[in-house]
Order: sequence, then C-alpha cells, then structure tokens
Amino acid sequence: REMAWQIFNSFRDVCRIPTGGYSGIMDVTKVKFSSNNEEHNDDVSVPDAQYYTDHMESFFLAETMKYLYLIFDDESNISLDDWVLNTEAHPLPILR
Repeated sequence: REMAWQIFNSFRDVCRIPTGGYSGIMDVTKVKFSSNNEEHNDDVSVPDAQYYTDHMESFFLAETMKYLYLIFDDESNISLDDWVLNTEAHPLPILR
C-alpha cells in the first residue's frame, strides 16, 4: 500500500492538469523529484504544457485508478477468497 500511495501521489503531482483530469507525459525524464520519501511532494518540477500528451488514456480511469481504489478499499468489501479480478479489475466469482 505504501508503494501504491507513492504512485498515486506521483500521478496527482505530475499528470494532473490544472483544468482537471490527467494527461500522459511525452518524456518522463523531464520530470524531476527531489525526494521519494515525502507523503506529498511539493518540490516537484512539473513539465511545461508542451510535454503533456494532451489526452487521457481510457485505461487510466478504467483500470489504473480502479486498481488503486481496490488496493485502499476495505478488505471486507470484496473477499479475494471468493472473487478473482481479471486484467481489467472486474471481479469474477470463484466457482467451487
């Protein structure tokens, strides 16, 4: 969960655009972090607008954010003893 929280913060800090939503980055080497140890990194060099891809991939919300949600969701909401998640994080019942 700690790594997932760092991933979420990185998406928020670097990929979230001021007008709302998220965008891909054309060249991630243009993004500089000062530290990976902070819960929320305020000292990040966000790329200029020219480095954004100007679109959000459909899988970002449909899969990436869903996986992050499931990581932090209460474990009692979906028991992995009774359900399996497919590659798009859709729960399927385990047939016994």
